[in-house]
Amino acid sequence: MPLKKPAAKKQLTELLGPINRDESAFAPRFSLQHQAGNAQNIAAITSAQLPHYFQLATAKYENADQKMGAAFCLGRLSWALLRPLAGYAVNDFWYAGADLAAFEMSLREVSWQKQGQSGVFQAIDIALDADKADWRHGAANPETIADFANRIEALFAPLVDMHHEVSGLAKPALWRLVGDSLATSFLTQGENFGRIKHAIGIAEHMLHRKGSKLFSKQSGFIEIKLPERPEISEWFRKRGGCCRYYTADGGEYCSTCVLRDENSMIERLQNHLRTKHLSEEAA
Repeated sequence: MPLKKPAAKKQLTELLGPINRDESAFAPRFSLQHQAGNAQNIAAITSAQLPHYFQLATAKYENADQKMGAAFCLGRLSWALLRPLAGYAVNDFWYAGADLAAFEMSLREVSWQKQGQSGVFQAIDIALDADKADWRHGAANPETIADFANRIEALFAPLVDMHHEVSGLAKPALWRLVGDSLATSFLTQGENFGRIKHAIGIAEHMLHRKGSKLFSKQSGFIEIKLPERPEISEWFRKRGGCCRYYTADGGEYCSTCVLRDENSMIERLQNHLRTKHLSEEAA
């Protein structure tokens, strides 16, 4: 059911708190009105500006090439844009389209320290002019999800085209990165709202729909349990794309990289759970 904009804005505002729920300062933040200051209208980003954003996205890696920059840049931007839209979809509020100009992004500096190194991470915050977006309300079904997927493709098509033109990274590779961000967004919001299986089901329907630009056979989700403590388990996203981190000096395949074999992926994720949960118990 299409929602009138005033009614939509009221209901969307009520969900902002849990949609933005994340203890990490690195996570994107979302608002339903444009912000004052140095916000960048996303539709106004030019090809000449993109190398600057590539550099910001890969600032930790001095030898990052344009393709890695494009992968990191689009990966972070798509995560910031899709995270809130996934949160609304999990609650049966479906983004039904808007011009890309309705979205603005702001860069927020977050300091980090790890293993004797330090730096500044550029987190991306998103503002949407809610008066310029259309929304629908209704339960998840194949037709609704397919329409939502089509709207997402239309939103990202100019960004994928521009990243391809500037970096030379293939369009299918860029679309898979958008799909990875979509998977992460639904998993995160499924956790936020206590509806993980529901959220995963929506994402899988979108990612495995043949003919879609988001289609990827490898994209998906996996539940990891500790063999010695099976009550300790978490869901993780399995990548369909590659951020190209392995091309940087000292880089490697990420834990859920599409280029990593499944056995080593599971082993790394189990070690992550041991560090996260068992070390907490020991402390």
